[in-house]
Amino acid sequence: MDLLLTNGKITTLAADGTTPPEVEALWLAGGRVAAAGRTDEVTAAAGDTAEVVDLGGRRVVPGLIDSHTHFVRAGLTWNDEIHWVNVTTLAEALALIARAALDRPKGTWIQVIGCWHPDQFAERRAPTRDELDAAAPEHPVYVQFAYSWAMLNSAGMRAMDLERAEKEGVDVVDGVFRGMAAMRWAYWQFPVPTLEQQAASTAAASRAFSAAGITGLIDGGGANTGPDSYAALYETWRRGELTVRVRPTVHASKPGAEQEELPGYLRYLQPGFGDGMLKVLGMGEVIHYNVHDVFSRAPDLSPASLAALGERFREAADKGWPLQIHAIRTDTLEAVISLWEQLDAPIGELRWSIVHGEGLTPDLVARVAALGVGVLVPAMLRFEGMELAEAWGDVSHAPPLRALLDAGVPLGGGTDAMRVASYLPFTALHWYVSGKEIGGRRIRAAGNLLTREEALRIYTHGAAWFSFEEHERGRLQPGMRADLTVLDRDYFTIPEDEIPQIGVELTVVDGRRTWTGRSFA
Repeated sequence: MDLLLTNGKITTLAADGTTPPEVEALWLAGGRVAAAGRTDEVTAAAGDTAEVVDLGGRRVVPGLIDSHTHFVRAGLTWNDEIHWVNVTTLAEALALIARAALDRPKGTWIQVIGCWHPDQFAERRAPTRDELDAAAPEHPVYVQFAYSWAMLNSAGMRAMDLERAEKEGVDVVDGVFRGMAAMRWAYWQFPVPTLEQQAASTAAASRAFSAAGITGLIDGGGANTGPDSYAALYETWRRGELTVRVRPTVHASKPGAEQEELPGYLRYLQPGFGDGMLKVLGMGEVIHYNVHDVFSRAPDLSPASLAALGERFREAADKGWPLQIHAIRTDTLEAVISLWEQLDAPIGELRWSIVHGEGLTPDLVARVAALGVGVLVPAMLRFEGMELAEAWGDVSHAPPLRALLDAGVPLGGGTDAMRVASYLPFTALHWYVSGKEIGGRRIRAAGNLLTREEALRIYTHGAAWFSFEEHERGRLQPGMRADLTVLDRDYFTIPEDEIPQIGVELTVVDGRRTWTGRSFA
């Protein structure tokens, strides 16, 4: 059935020359915006066959698009994990573990795998092992904080073969794992859900994203994501249980597999395969593991390593594949951009992109603009900004959002959820406009902040550019896809520090409700 939304404050971000920047009403028909304007005008155009939703003066924005997240990987185990994303006290976080212990058979693993930060708790600290033992004495518990550390409770230490871990060189001391490699080893010790469980989990993750107001996403792949990771996503799609538009990227599953697995993707997979809900985008974000950097450690930029990376770039360009690459440090960015400049290929037209770009200098920004490529700027530093400041010192222009916008570089907003950051989009929007990390400290220069409208644009229409959909999504004007988000408070007028608390009353994709809050139930 058509939807008629009336009596709202609807931000259109329109660029058709006729639709105002804010309207009262929308008529959604056939999965598209059919009309936008005053309530009386749009109601007359829609006739009496549409379902009427009185917005009651609420703010509506174009459907939010997270242009860099790790949905596919998180979806595999979503139902097995405890999520602390909205938890504001450590006591409440521990209570969730205790509740899970009551609901699950003794000996069953309880896992909190990232997507939280000690500074979000009133207590401003992480749990101790004694507290985890008290919450779940007869269940093994694994709690991970970003990629910094992960802790086992006492039952977890008994359940996991830590002697073997130490013999295999895993960085684990007294049941505490440190670093991504050690955590990857820990993941391999957990029971693997069946495909049926993974598909149910992915559908649940999709519904959670819809409840957060997200209508679409670009999946960045990520460590531990290889060819075998996508079966659950495809199964969820076949069942019609995806509620967000997913644009996956693909990459090799582990170091050393790039030369075999990436050419395999190029031979047997096609960008653009799928439909409006699931469509293969391209390759990313790990193109060559040796060059996958972190801000505190230099990657391998040896001639051999860069030659291998350059070969992957040439193969993707020759096949006409879109490509995204994770690059944070200035030395990594310099190496990547130099390799791109050597290619005789229209990589801007292929929407090639840098993911993160914190170390971009004014010179590199100019070179990025000349190449016509984009930069995905997920709000990772909302969670890791203080760690970057300790490593780099001045991070007031990391990444240089204002310089990139002024240079005309396409930008895509996002979160970099799930292991490090929250998937809630308004936490990221708050980072763009305030420059404050999760502890409340402003670490970005005033001149490097975005206005609220600019932040919204890179989270909607700007994000759509990276999947070749800027003429389909991200604006609420006639002819565009009927994707939108109805908010529980006005993003444009509330105090800045209330932005992360914005909730969602209604999410619509293709003119269909994918999430309905209490106000519209």
